[in-house]
Amino acid sequence: MAKANPSLLRRLLKGIPIPILALLFGLVTGLAVWVYLDRTQTRVLAEIFGEELENQLHQRAREGLIRFDQYQQSYVTVIRLLANHRRLAAYLGTPRWDSDGGEVYRYEHQPPPWLPDDDVWSGVIQPSHLLLIDRQGRVREEYRLRGQAVPAELMRDPSQFLTARHRQSRLTKLDGQPYLVISEMVEDPAGAVTGWLMLLVPVDSQFLGASQQRVGSADAVVALVDADTALVLSSSDATRLPQGARLAEFERDFVVTAQSFFDYDDSDLNLLFATLVPRAGIEATGQRVLDLERRQRLTGAGLIILVFVLLFVLLSSRLNRLLRRVAQFSRRALDMEQPLVTQGNQLLILEDWIRDFVALVLRGREEMRARHETEMRESEALTAALMNTSLDSIITIDQRGRIIEFNPTAQRIFGHEREFALGRSLDTLLLARESRAAFKQQLYESLARGRDDADPTRFELRAVNGDGVSFPVELAIKPMLLHDRLLFTVYVHDISERKRQEAEIKSLAGFPSESPIPVLRVNRPGVVIYANGPSEPLLRHWGCHRLQTLPVYWKSQVQSVLDEGRTRELELRTDEGIYSLLLAPVRELGYVNIYARDITKVREAEEEARRRQNELIHVARLSTMGEMATGIAHELNQPLSAIVNFANGIARRLKLGVGDKTDLLHALEQIAGQANRAGEIIKRLRGMVSRQQPVREEADLNALVEEVCAILGHETRKLDLTVERRLFPAPLTIRADPVQIEQVLLNLMRNALDALQELPPAARRLAISSGALGQEAVYVAVHDNGKGIRPHVMERLFDPFFTTKKDGMGMGLAITQTIVADHHGRIRADSVPGQGTTFTLELPAVVQSAKSMAS
Repeated sequence: MAKANPSLLRRLLKGIPIPILALLFGLVTGLAVWVYLDRTQTRVLAEIFGEELENQLHQRAREGLIRFDQYQQSYVTVIRLLANHRRLAAYLGTPRWDSDGGEVYRYEHQPPPWLPDDDVWSGVIQPSHLLLIDRQGRVREEYRLRGQAVPAELMRDPSQFLTARHRQSRLTKLDGQPYLVISEMVEDPAGAVTGWLMLLVPVDSQFLGASQQRVGSADAVVALVDADTALVLSSSDATRLPQGARLAEFERDFVVTAQSFFDYDDSDLNLLFATLVPRAGIEATGQRVLDLERRQRLTGAGLIILVFVLLFVLLSSRLNRLLRRVAQFSRRALDMEQPLVTQGNQLLILEDWIRDFVALVLRGREEMRARHETEMRESEALTAALMNTSLDSIITIDQRGRIIEFNPTAQRIFGHEREFALGRSLDTLLLARESRAAFKQQLYESLARGRDDADPTRFELRAVNGDGVSFPVELAIKPMLLHDRLLFTVYVHDISERKRQEAEIKSLAGFPSESPIPVLRVNRPGVVIYANGPSEPLLRHWGCHRLQTLPVYWKSQVQSVLDEGRTRELELRTDEGIYSLLLAPVRELGYVNIYARDITKVREAEEEARRRQNELIHVARLSTMGEMATGIAHELNQPLSAIVNFANGIARRLKLGVGDKTDLLHALEQIAGQANRAGEIIKRLRGMVSRQQPVREEADLNALVEEVCAILGHETRKLDLTVERRLFPAPLTIRADPVQIEQVLLNLMRNALDALQELPPAARRLAISSGALGQEAVYVAVHDNGKGIRPHVMERLFDPFFTTKKDGMGMGLAITQTIVADHHGRIRADSVPGQGTTFTLELPAVVQSAKSMAS
């Protein structure tokens, strides 16, 4: 019975076609595999999703705390700008601030005068209070931006909240509420502390919501939590997470992730920054992911089962047809008998006669061997062709290093014929003396391995050609076993060109270090990633070394240049010299090359040129005053003559004993007045001709015009001319050298007087006017009604040494233009022949502050 069962099973399988068997096997196998994978992958995916979710929540909480810290630093930046603003510095220098008052001055409906007009709270929530604290730690002024009173806990002792330079802000609780307290020292120009500016910001729902900058899920809530009591101090959504609630009460509905503030060192409290994400949404998302993945896995498994079943059916069908064809072929071509059954399992059917088919296979193997030998001969011919056409030298040697094959490339490179090289030692014939020992060592190691499948050993040596010229080569030794004989194929590649290119690359790489000028490379974070030797003065000035960060200003310059993608040239003054810095961005690599050039000598030359220019201006001023010497002498003669006359009159009256005390006092007052008049003339003359360094100070342009008109008083009276003055009613403040501007006005008015000399006295007109060009510039215009300037003269009017006067030097207008350009102004001339000429001088105005304008 035991023997009948296998026979019965064999007959049963023999009657079922192979495609049907393949179909049944594929379905059963695919179903079993899917059941196992569904259980295993569902569990694994759930674990992976949980771990990934936990990592994302921790990352979100960390990012939320970083955004909170960045938002807090925004207030530090704002108070630093306010503390260093010129309006606050000017206010702290007023008598009101210096007075020792004990009463706190409050602002509620309007901002204080020391607060800039700009919108300083752009991008941040408006704080609740701004406080000005004096050097004794007393609150002197408070600005209530939300109408709330200052917390009493702070008012009792504000000095405990004054932070040092390294700690700008802190989180604390005032009157039971969390506050962000930020303070900044206010210093005068000498660096002395004049007080503190303190900023109070309630850390409430509005603050926490704004600190997150609308980043993340809209359902997430952030909160400040007391780590000791686990109570919520403040949250971004007071409705879902009220103040005073315990954090543990919400763990059922939220996934809570907390971060400590201790890493930031800016809190006096033991606080936690908590991020709460609704648990229902997370669980629903996880279930949706698992359901979607299961459906996709089921669909994929069904497709895979279908594909494999179809593949099995297709292969079995083709195998069934192939077996039929083999059977028919053996019957027709090989004259072999076969079963005539055409239905059922052909594999089992053919098993009975397959033994007879072995003889046919043996005969076919003999035929294949003959064909293989033919292919081997063809392969040898192909190998010979490769040897002859290879771009590298291919040399075959035996175990003793003697050459047994030498390809044409080796003949060309080394200059030896094949017949000459065969049988000679490779190292003696082709290698330099210093490389032979290394070659023998490598050959010995290859011989020790003795395997034809070993990786070739590559190394570099020096070779010599037939002319004795040495050159670098790269060798690779490949062992091979041929008819129980171990041979070695040596591949030799000439690397002379590669070595030359490597040397050139090294030379180019060393170019910055050999450069005599400073060369630095700085990445976007501002870290100096390279600096050559001449860069040491710049690094000392910046107070950093290689692989350290530049100061904040230069770091921002590097980032700005990278963002713009354009080179920028800046100037840097150090204790060791003046440098011109060229910042060249390399945006694709994220760094900036800084090339520095020492321009100390250039700046010294420019300074020397300015000194020469000032001397020339002084000489021109002396020449002008020399031309006016007669008029000045006449001006001085009048008060001196009056003094003499009054003095003689008093002397006569005293001798004769006539005249009362009142007359004598009147005469003495006249003498004093005329003496003062003479003194003013001499003082004015001395100021014009004295040699002094150029200065820049604030001056009234109208006052300078009046001064020049007074100096030219004698010449205008001599021409029977009255200067028409149309001056701006308010002061026109400029920052300039008053003497040089007076020289410019004096030169323009004297040129106008010279142009009027040819006209009859009654027809002469000279007008000088002044005014403002908006808030940025002021002007003075000198107009005469002379004959005007011809067009061809106008083209060269300001050229040096060009003049239309018989005794002129041609330097007056050239020096005038130089002075005006040095004051960042401009001068222009407009003339109509026969109607007159107008010279207009424009200079930058000094913008008055709001406080000085109000006063």
